[in-house]
Amino acid sequence: MYRYTRWTAFREVGYWLAAVPVLAPLYFVITTALRPQDESRGSAFAVPSEPTADNFVEAWSHTGGGAVSFSGALVNSVVVTVTVVLILVLTAAPAGYFLARRASRLSGAMFGLFALGLILPIQLGLIPLYVGMVEIGLAGTRFGLLLVYCGLQMPLAVFLYTGFLRGLPVGYEEAARVDGAGTVRIFFEIVLPLVRPVTGVVAVLTGLFVWNDFFIALVFVGSTGGETLPVAVYSFVGRYSANWPLIFAGALIAVIPVLTIFSVMQRTIMNGFTTTLRG
Repeated sequence: MYRYTRWTAFREVGYWLAAVPVLAPLYFVITTALRPQDESRGSAFAVPSEPTADNFVEAWSHTGGGAVSFSGALVNSVVVTVTVVLILVLTAAPAGYFLARRASRLSGAMFGLFALGLILPIQLGLIPLYVGMVEIGLAGTRFGLLLVYCGLQMPLAVFLYTGFLRGLPVGYEEAARVDGAGTVRIFFEIVLPLVRPVTGVVAVLTGLFVWNDFFIALVFVGSTGGETLPVAVYSFVGRYSANWPLIFAGALIAVIPVLTIFSVMQRTIMNGFTTTLRG
């Protein structure tokens, strides 16, 4: 039978104290988003006298001078994030399978090249990349942004798939090859189901990066109608002032889809991370 002791109470108090640094900013964001405009200059941690949802309505209807509405920016973020994740899974998984199963100098050099891509920051090649995108007419387009994100996240996806596949036994693949199955059939019917855990990890890590990214989206599609949510939230900031209730309302709208997906798929996501780390 469970007994509530002094040590239990002490431990719970410790948990609540540890949660304060996390809960305090969340409280600040929520109270500011619910604050009327005439109270925006009040105390940051004061409870609004008359909480209102007007900031959410206003944030949803326009972007403070942006080229697309906030709802349009939400659609852009969903389309870009989902497309990038699908492209990475469909391309990085076969690439990781090739690098993990082909023990040669070429595969080793290619894996080292992908690993190097994890180290080098995007800022080193941002200017020539942007100039190249302008030359081929893809700057300011959603397709160009997709290419940039896929190129940025491909090293991470290939690195994770390769490391996971190197830890998988090849017995099933050899048995299927003895039965006459080709490489393509082996990959799709045997290997791909086995890499579901790392696929979830790749989807979460790359999806969160694309969904939350501000800098790349601002550079390549800023004020062109293809803005994503971070750029739309930034458009609420004026030259001389910032409408903080509107900004935090937009930020809460932007984080709701992520929290919803995590709440629904929490067990699957955690199992994927656990299996990948063990592998």
